[in-house]
Amino acid sequence: MNHDIYICYDKKDEKYGDALYNIFEKNNINPWIKSKYMGEGDHVDKITSAIADSKCFVLILSKNSKNTNYVITETDIAFSKDIPIIVFNIDETRSDGNLEFILETQKNISSAPNSKKQLETLVNETSKYVKKPITKVNVDSGYVKLFEKWNPKKYVVLAIPLVIAVILIYFFVIVPTGQHTTDDGIFSMNVTDVDVSGSGGSYKYTIHGESYNLPADSGRYFMNFKFFDKNDKMVYEVNSTVDEFKSGIMWSGDLKTNNVTYIGFKLTDINNKILSKQNYTIV
Repeated sequence: MNHDIYICYDKKDEKYGDALYNIFEKNNINPWIKSKYMGEGDHVDKITSAIADSKCFVLILSKNSKNTNYVITETDIAFSKDIPIIVFNIDETRSDGNLEFILETQKNISSAPNSKKQLETLVNETSKYVKKPITKVNVDSGYVKLFEKWNPKKYVVLAIPLVIAVILIYFFVIVPTGQHTTDDGIFSMNVTDVDVSGSGGSYKYTIHGESYNLPADSGRYFMNFKFFDKNDKMVYEVNSTVDEFKSGIMWSGDLKTNNVTYIGFKLTDINNKILSKQNYTIV
């Protein structure tokens, strides 16, 4: 048969090859493809002749085809005969080895991110080589969907809103409430109540609190309490490890004043990374 182009592909990508065959045919470009014109008993000379008689060589590049020997050989034949090569990359694969040398100066078209537009570009570029100008490219929507099934950029676009949502949740929900990721997962602590009792210059402060997902190795985490008076002057500071957190009590001890108006609480890990911060007002 008289044909314009040769379509090269790996056997695993035959459905894409057949799709391109039909697209080119509908746009008055005559393609040659093994699935249509090679029988069981045909010799490889038929392939060599088909490539040599082509005005353009269209390679479907994929993770399947880039290291396939017969794909490399067919591409090399086209290259050696100075036949224009158009690469249609269907899965963002990068060529390497022998193919990289051959394809580095060839026309490269990706099927992503807009498969309909990219298929139209492929047909238009091919039509220039075979000298069959096309006014309007005809691409069936079914073939567009086929090439869109593997479209990494499409999924990147879909993932962007999700990533933004996660970031917003982290900074505006998790961080303000003191929930941070540690080796043990999400870990948070906060003060829930403070009891003050005593008189005569000695006052007992008992700080109650709660934790979420307390790590097994709680000795690696530290609690810092700073006691402030009504003038925001720090009157006392105490540090303890999280493993001292028992029965809902974060700390208990005596101070010489009952004029504390609020307590600044900070939770850190062994690397001094802040996991929680809170100012608790004593009513």
